[in-house]
Amino acid sequence: MKYLPAIYVIASLFLGSCNQKPIEQTSVKEFPNIKIADVQKKINAKNNILLLDVRTATEFEGPLSHIAGAVLLPIQELEQRVDELNEHKEKEIIVICRSGNRSQTGTRILISHGFNAVNMLGGMKAWNDLQ
Repeated sequence: MKYLPAIYVIASLFLGSCNQKPIEQTSVKEFPNIKIADVQKKINAKNNILLLDVRTATEFEGPLSHIAGAVLLPIQELEQRVDELNEHKEKEIIVICRSGNRSQTGTRILISHGFNAVNMLGGMKAWNDLQ
């Protein structure tokens, strides 16, 4: 019985640190996706959005290019640099990569940090197919 308060404190600390799900446990169904046509509509309507490209700098400038106005923040650096996006917390962040895989990870990271993020389905490959 004398150890009960200590156990309670330890359990509280442990449970309190478990409020955020690990990124790997956030399923695809738990974050929104957006189709290319809807991204184009938001860009044309000048909605309050941020286009966040999570590819490498080489890919960003490469053959698939990038969407005009997109901000580059490679997925490998996103977790460490996520605070750089704090000024965009009120915006919808559309996360973009080559095919839509890395952007899923980027969307999960952003959502876990309280951002309103959506994954652009198909990535730049799909974007270029419709241009």
